[in-house]
Amino acid sequence: MVILGITNNDLSGACLVRDGQILSAVSEERFTRIKDHKIWPAKSIEFVLSQAGVSLEDVDYVAYGWNAGFNADKHLELYFDRIVEEVRNNPEGLTQFRQRVTDEVRNDKEKRAEFDQYIAANGLLGKAYYIDHHECHALGAYVCSPFDEALTLTCDGRGDFQSLTVTWYSPTETTVLQRETSIDSLGYFYGRITHLLGYKPNRHEGKVTGLAAFGDPQKLLGVMQQMIRFEDGRIKASCGDLFVPSYNNYSESLETLFSRETPEDIAAAVQRHSEDLLVAVVKHHLEQRGSTNLCLAGGVFGNVKLNQRLREIPGVKNVYVLPCMGDGGLALAAAVGAAYLENGTRFKNPVMTLGPDSRSVSQNINLIHRDYPELGYHTPSNIIDVLTDALMENQVLGMFKGKMEFGPRSLCNRSIVYHAQDGEVNDWLNKRMHRTEFMPFGPVTAIEQAAACYVGWDEDQVAADTMTMTYDCHPQFSEASPAVVHIDGTARPQIIRPERDAFMHRLLNAWHERTGQAALINTSFNRHEEPIVCSPQDALDALKEGMVDLVVMSESLIVWRKGKNSFTQQRFE
Repeated sequence: MVILGITNNDLSGACLVRDGQILSAVSEERFTRIKDHKIWPAKSIEFVLSQAGVSLEDVDYVAYGWNAGFNADKHLELYFDRIVEEVRNNPEGLTQFRQRVTDEVRNDKEKRAEFDQYIAANGLLGKAYYIDHHECHALGAYVCSPFDEALTLTCDGRGDFQSLTVTWYSPTETTVLQRETSIDSLGYFYGRITHLLGYKPNRHEGKVTGLAAFGDPQKLLGVMQQMIRFEDGRIKASCGDLFVPSYNNYSESLETLFSRETPEDIAAAVQRHSEDLLVAVVKHHLEQRGSTNLCLAGGVFGNVKLNQRLREIPGVKNVYVLPCMGDGGLALAAAVGAAYLENGTRFKNPVMTLGPDSRSVSQNINLIHRDYPELGYHTPSNIIDVLTDALMENQVLGMFKGKMEFGPRSLCNRSIVYHAQDGEVNDWLNKRMHRTEFMPFGPVTAIEQAAACYVGWDEDQVAADTMTMTYDCHPQFSEASPAVVHIDGTARPQIIRPERDAFMHRLLNAWHERTGQAALINTSFNRHEEPIVCSPQDALDALKEGMVDLVVMSESLIVWRKGKNSFTQQRFE
């Protein structure tokens, strides 16, 4: 069975699944070079079909996880009960409540119509497979998890009239235990504070997470609790001067209140309250289900500090975060979800290296000869030794190898790599890439050293393989690798297993043998507000501009700027 997954809302993209394998997946932004490009994913669809050598005629289903529509069974009682409660307890909030419902009805019509038009134009009317937005998130997380049974939590701004669901999955059972309206939205709550702090909501929430470690959460926690709360097992918002389920429309009283506070304290409070609310939700269901595994998906779970809090709840055995957790991952979630609903097919712990390949060494050398005469290149007999030497000489490496990653994290195929000993690297390297970040770079660590670095890490915790949660760090690691440890003593690691990335595993172990250091820096290979590099030209252009010192291509080729690199002048020029 061949299933094409498509998303065209927020971050567009496509994924192709055949039988029990995810063949490819990519976001449209990587081709158009426009961050979070919200257009029809024509290039992505063309790519995933061509990679498999199939046409639309060969596709059995086209799966879509946006705007399946209002469903009376799922949504009517939920909204009826909340409206009645609002009338009784918060009538002044009804205007905002109604506006949210109105927006929800019309927001996605244009994008749904775009999908429907594509289906009709290509003779696919009998193949369209519509999945409820939050069910799609949940299916993606469970179907791709390594667990047979799991409590599955979704949380984001909104989607198909919901902002949160809790579902129990097992081989014989799928039971939705909780739904929350898009009024009672933790995604909007966090995004509103993101916007209030001067950042772009639905994109820069990670900056707020990083900033939170510098503030005092208690100072404004009471204000956050007035906006949205946990009550009787539910998440309930209080629409009014302090909160509206939207990224816009801030009251004068709220702006005046926050104008007297520091950004650090505001960030700390919204982070702590979000953690507390979702911890309460999970604990509530653990009381009913007992100790179990937890699966997470939806944009809120891009929050790596939150994910750590959930992992540390007593009774949570293990956590799987879908690596492409946000709406950009819905193409993959829809494809694997449809496969599961149709055939019970699972895709346990899949790799995320699903995009365009780095091409062969000869192809890249031909490209350099043709278009980049100012660049030099070399294919050393032992590239690991050369790269270890380069890191010793403070060279910033741009990794361009294998297939590009799908999802928000670079996992060393399209990453910038540097040593973790320089505590000032976050300042100068971010400036070099024109970024503004408060979260330190993430460490990449070979599996053999992981337990000595990250408190509580265990080999079966595959969520750490894709940089989806933080860990407290052992003191020795914090001292030795200051570039990757936050002010609160945590780090967001990527653990490298040799079967997943033999090249990086060799490099990390060689670095450890040479220096005793258990980690290198891994940050995404892109400029600020640009997508991660996709093509060889993207990587070589970044090298030309001085973003990195060396580009490592196809695990064999090293490229540099002629006459501008003392390391390569001594070695190769």
